This record gives sequence, C-alpha cells and structure tokens, in this order.
Amino acid sequence: MEKNKFTLLIFIMSTMIAQIPQLTADEKTGKPMIVGLSQRSDYEDSKHFKQWFKEEYESYVIDEETLALTSAIEDEIKIECFMGTWCGDSRREVPRFYKILDLIKFNEKNLKIVSVDRGKVSPGGEEKGKNIHHVPTMIFYSQGQELGRIIEYPVGTLEEDVVDIIFGNPPTPNYADWKPGEMVNH
Repeated sequence: MEKNKFTLLIFIMSTMIAQIPQLTADEKTGKPMIVGLSQRSDYEDSKHFKQWFKEEYESYVIDEETLALTSAIEDEIKIECFMGTWCGDSRREVPRFYKILDLIKFNEKNLKIVSVDRGKVSPGGEEKGKNIHHVPTMIFYSQGQELGRIIEYPVGTLEEDVVDIIFGNPPTPNYADWKPGEMVNH
C-alpha cells in the first residue's frame, strides 16, 4: 500500500515538473529560450521576451470588422499553439494572436501554448503525432476534432484565417504538402 502511494506521488511530481516551462539556452545562438507548456506571462513578463511580445501586441492593428463575426465563440473551441521563442515568425504571430483572442474574449483556459526547441520538441512531448514542422502552428479543435490550423503565418490575414477555421471553412495551411525529412529553414 505504501509503495503505491509513493509511486503515485512520484508520478504526480514528475507530471508537475514536466508542466513547468524551462528556460534554457538556444543551441544555435546561446540566447535564452523557453521549452515546455507555457502561458502568456512566460513571454509578457520575462526580461528575455517581453520586449518583442509587447511591441508586436501593441503595434498590431486588428481588423475588427472581420472578427465581429466571432462575437459568440463557443466554449467548445480549443486551441493548441506550438511556438519557439527563438523563431521570428513565432515572435511576430503569437503576440498578434493573443491580441485577437483578447478582442474576441476567448477563454484562455481553452488555449494550450507549447514552446518548442529548434527541433520542434518539448520536454513533455506534446508535439508528438501532431505533425509540427514549422512554428508557430496554431491548431483549432472542436469536440476533439481538428477544425484547421495556421502554420508559420496566415494564408490570408490572421483574423480571416481564425474566422474561416472557426466557421468550418479552413484555408489550406502553408506547408500542407510538407513531408517529414524535408529541410526546415529555421
């Protein structure tokens, strides 16, 4: 009985540790990067990342007319966003995406942010089986089914792609024909 409790405690603790984002050095530049499950404050409040987060968030001008169509987004919509703090596309698109989600009052409990390394890997393996090859990749789900995704940058505007995905008319994402083993320029 005691052994089972100890095993359960170890499992719970290892799960909790795996969920804490890690600040590590980018193997290419030596600069700090985050890997693991993350949240907005990991970028917005960090001395390493807050400048680019704030600049992109504040300077982005949202097409409110397009987003007006999403005035009542269902709570069943879930989003997973795979990003890299080392990646220029992620540093541009993720703060803009947060600004859009703020405007449409998206429930952040339905948003999972996973920071990956240059190999598109996170410590918890959240990327496994999800075909993450370019970042950011934003995957939209409803009732456990993928509705669509935005890969690296939107096909139209970020607002148009979000609305199209939510209303069941997702654009074919960038790199839709990408095959494992092809070079990624990051």
